[in-house]
Amino acid sequence: MTTPASRQRGFSVIELIAALAVAAVITTGLLLWMSRPLAALNESHQRAAASDQAERIVAWLADEVPEALPNSARVACGGRCLEFIPVVSFGGYRAAAPGDILDLTAADDQFDILKALPATPQSGLQIVINNLNALSAGSFSAYSADPNNNRSTIVAGTSVTQIRMAAKQFPSPSPTQRFYLVGSPVSYLCQPAAGGGTIRRYTGYAIQSAQPTNANLGDLLAEGIADCRFGLTSPDLVSVRLTAVDGTIDPVSFLAQFRLRHEP
Repeated sequence: MTTPASRQRGFSVIELIAALAVAAVITTGLLLWMSRPLAALNESHQRAAASDQAERIVAWLADEVPEALPNSARVACGGRCLEFIPVVSFGGYRAAAPGDILDLTAADDQFDILKALPATPQSGLQIVINNLNALSAGSFSAYSADPNNNRSTIVAGTSVTQIRMAAKQFPSPSPTQRFYLVGSPVSYLCQPAAGGGTIRRYTGYAIQSAQPTNANLGDLLAEGIADCRFGLTSPDLVSVRLTAVDGTIDPVSFLAQFRLRHEP
């Protein structure tokens, strides 16, 4: 006859140890089986994060560079600094009567616009005519500090049909009778690092002959930048090569080109 004590007998210590050992083997196997998919998922997330950083810069450049002043793109810092002058508006100046023409033989302070602008230009904007290069000196560059350069400042009284400006004799006419109204320059400043550097966008400063090169200026756009190179294939074609990293994945590289839409 079975006694109540024998019916209530539990696991022995040896049986418990054996059960724990079997559970440990199963758990280890499951972890090994899951480790590769988890590592692949983590790598995918890191690659996506690195791509996002580079794609953000490409998107900003694709939006801004095509609208830059003709021949205003310039590169410094061994390819790590890009600068250009954004166009706010543009139009045609009157070169022959009837009406108030832009006199190119003497200093002039106003002229009629051939077709009304979409909005009244703000005072303080710069007007540029026939920008032929991005040099820091001379008569045909908006960056030039030469008194005989090709830009002047918009003043009060300007309307959608007439430009008023600080008296200026522009050095040469535009082949298409075109003028540009421009604002503050924009600089993209890259500070690459093996573990991931930065790219900043700097604006709000006056047009000047010296291109900004301080990579700590401006607003942070992207991190994780291992390498970057801006270049000018031609005066109207800007290229950028970016290499981004995140964690331990192999670097992700991007190459893009942007053509300035406007012509002198």
